[in-house]
Amino acid sequence: MKEEVRDILSESEDMIREIVKSSLLPELRLAIRESIAEEIQGILQKMPSVEETTPSSENTRANKDDRMHNRDIKPPSNPEPQALDAEPRTPDTGHWTKDVGQTTGRYLYCIVEGDETANLGSIGIDGNEVYAISYKDLLAFVHDSPAEPYRSEDEEIVKGWIVTHQNVVDAAWKKFDTVLPMGFDTIIRGDEIADPEENMKKWLTEDYENLKTRLEKVRGKAEYGVQIFWNPETMAQKIIKESAEMSRLNEEIKSKSEGTAYMYRQKLADLLKKEMEKQADKYFKVFYEEIKPSADDLKVEKTKKTDDENTQMLMNLSCLMSHDESRKLGNILDKINARDGFSVRYTGPWPPYSFV
Repeated sequence: MKEEVRDILSESEDMIREIVKSSLLPELRLAIRESIAEEIQGILQKMPSVEETTPSSENTRANKDDRMHNRDIKPPSNPEPQALDAEPRTPDTGHWTKDVGQTTGRYLYCIVEGDETANLGSIGIDGNEVYAISYKDLLAFVHDSPAEPYRSEDEEIVKGWIVTHQNVVDAAWKKFDTVLPMGFDTIIRGDEIADPEENMKKWLTEDYENLKTRLEKVRGKAEYGVQIFWNPETMAQKIIKESAEMSRLNEEIKSKSEGTAYMYRQKLADLLKKEMEKQADKYFKVFYEEIKPSADDLKVEKTKKTDDENTQMLMNLSCLMSHDESRKLGNILDKINARDGFSVRYTGPWPPYSFV
């Protein structure tokens, strides 16, 4: 009976994944369209004609290469608390009373497989000792903590906590090969009945089969990030040049009075916006299909604004794959990076934060 239920759930997961993908991808592409709309007016103001110069190929190439080889950036961790609803603690106080109840907790970094209790040393947040709580062949790496989440108004302090969290996960990953990393501020706390360690063991016991399944999914694999950018001004120049109607409008703007030129510019902006949306949608689909065969699993993340005003993020993916497949994907991304007007950031390997 259990096997039948498991099979049904497995089929349901595949169906749900396809439903989410079909509804989520258009929504993410809508965000790109909205971003394009913001870019159009600025592009037209800077670009009275298609003969105007664009950023030099030498500088563009340098930026592309910088992104392409930036492979060691750590993935962002969730700075929000994962496991409880509590008042924030003062960031520079680590003193608290150990007792059974809601005042104590176990800060959870990750889950690994191991046949003995291990200790990673005093490498945790605020120098806390990181040790393992075990159940069967599972080890949960934790440090003793208050039940409250880590919060601070100082951004640098928060960044330091997140980096330390990632360093602990990396240490466990290096030692045990396969790891289920937890998000920043995942805390198991005690209650009136059990202390936090007992609650941790209860969770490991109840969720044992699920955790084993997830560990098997990521065994021998790592997470890689793929971000693809395009230069909106370069793409706009190309589109206008290839469109007879837009080229005509662009030329006529130069000979019109200020009021008439404004109307022509608005018409050109509308045409350019529609075509750039179409091109963004086309390239999103093309690149997604090129990347997909290399990955065991893919997650489409939200696109982000860039610090470089000459680039716009077109695609943001998290990819789960083996080392060999990651090299194959690198070759595919090299070709995308070589396209005029496009650049790629390829990062990793990381513990599989996005897939657990």
